[in-house]
Amino acid sequence: MWGLVESLPLLVTISLFLETALAKPFVHLVYKQNDTCMDFNAAPAWFGPPVPVTGLKGYLLETVPANACHPIKAAPVSNRTPSGFVALIRLYDCSFNLKVFHAQEAGYRAAIIYNLCSDFLVNMAISMEERRLPIVIPSMFIGRTASKLLRRQVHSAKDAQIMVVVPQSYYNSCLDETYAALWELVVYDLPIWPGYCTQQLFLKILKEFGLLISLSMGISFLVLVSWAKWGRSNQGIRVKTFKHGDRYDTCVICMAEYEAGDRLKVLPCAHIFHATCINTWLLIQPVADKTCPICKQKVHSAI
Repeated sequence: MWGLVESLPLLVTISLFLETALAKPFVHLVYKQNDTCMDFNAAPAWFGPPVPVTGLKGYLLETVPANACHPIKAAPVSNRTPSGFVALIRLYDCSFNLKVFHAQEAGYRAAIIYNLCSDFLVNMAISMEERRLPIVIPSMFIGRTASKLLRRQVHSAKDAQIMVVVPQSYYNSCLDETYAALWELVVYDLPIWPGYCTQQLFLKILKEFGLLISLSMGISFLVLVSWAKWGRSNQGIRVKTFKHGDRYDTCVICMAEYEAGDRLKVLPCAHIFHATCINTWLLIQPVADKTCPICKQKVHSAI
């Protein structure tokens, strides 16, 4: 117990180090429609307002033109969609802030720019000269895989609603209620739970090596159980050599007196016999009912 307490400062130090080393601002995109639920990391832009702490919701639409380097088609106006629309924009051909500005001017409440070539999350930064465009909506960047899945949903679903959630208030809504409750317990009720970047590192390791870790833990468990059974089977049975002056003198199994140098066995109940005699006695008894010849106390022994 004290070892665990003493190791807590080390665990906290490692967690803080990982938070610093891995720290990169990001938010979560969650798409949930009927039986389909997807969850992606997204890197927020380094310009414009941040995503609200409470997050935001909106219906996802691809812009026309797709790169949003020119004024784009306006977002639909409908009383059915009070949460508004989020623009899905292709990377390249012009600056980030110009893309976001065109989405803003077209009535979108947020913009998502996606990578065409990889899942690398680009830091969306702009120069001082580019800051002349007033940006009043949040924007973020996602990878190629996330964009392909989201675009597929946009094309197949009539209303593709997306949620943007900041890490501090995040739990994976794609989990069922049992896992969601467990996540909330772990994140909010454990004072030494590591920060979010550390959690993501652990989750990545589990994802990459989960099967190997599970097999290793299973093998270790079997070895531990076998060792424990072996230990129990020999617990309390001691071997000693008889010498003159010992307070016991006769083996009750063979009724012969002990002689100097005889090999004896002491059972957990403290009764003593010739080693060969007690071994024979235990061998002829049922496996589950091995007992001491004198007091009938059970004896767990692997002979």
